[in-house]
Amino acid sequence: MVSSVINPVIAIAINTFRETVRDRVLYAFFVFACSITVLGILLGSLSVGQDIRIIEDLGLTVIAIIGGIISVFAGTNLVYKELERRTIYVIFTKPVSSWQFITGKYLGLVMCIFVVVLAMGVFLLGLIWMVDPTHHMQLHIGSIIASLALVFLELLFVLALATFFSTFSTPIMSVIFTLSLWFIGHLGGSLLDLSKMSSNPAAQQLLTALYWCLPDLAQLTRVRSVLMYGKEPSQEIIIFMLAYVFAFIFFLLGLASLVNERREFP
Repeated sequence: MVSSVINPVIAIAINTFRETVRDRVLYAFFVFACSITVLGILLGSLSVGQDIRIIEDLGLTVIAIIGGIISVFAGTNLVYKELERRTIYVIFTKPVSSWQFITGKYLGLVMCIFVVVLAMGVFLLGLIWMVDPTHHMQLHIGSIIASLALVFLELLFVLALATFFSTFSTPIMSVIFTLSLWFIGHLGGSLLDLSKMSSNPAAQQLLTALYWCLPDLAQLTRVRSVLMYGKEPSQEIIIFMLAYVFAFIFFLLGLASLVNERREFP
């Protein structure tokens, strides 16, 4: 019983992973990210004693942005490619439910993003070691790995967001919606500040409601900054962030499965 539920998800995930890693655009983004990170050496040489810090900050920023772009474009084409090639009709002639299809496609892209983040993270660590192999390497490895884990956590959310929009919108509109919410997610705290500054009660309630309804990703960036300065965030914050992000992911994937299930296939 369990295998009949899990096996279709695994099969779809593996097939999605294979299709995604064959995309040449993926490697173009990877080379671009590595090239930008290498430029951190030049920028670091302009700041005495800050070369490692600049390489780390620039490298993690590039990984987050490039990983996010890959997640957006891969996720927003999730259902569209299957519809365009008409393979989705073949899939649903088999005993595969909507949630199995969405979950399998999502997990396949998650594996791809994990490989991308891992590869760029290894490249960043190698670059730091080449610049200064004796400069508190153990401390840097721990903080960078923890920061990469937070970047990957954020990309899981972006991927779920793109997956949801892909079930009912065109790829272009899905990209716009996903990028907009991703950007707004890093400005969530500003909405709360604006609500406190406003003298209009209606505006205060509207801004506060928007703050609680929209995702707040700024906390991930703040914790990443804390890690890069050699400090450890509290365990409560880590647990809260994990619960917060995964709750959004399950909610978005559930909505995506529901929307996809209501789609009429000829």
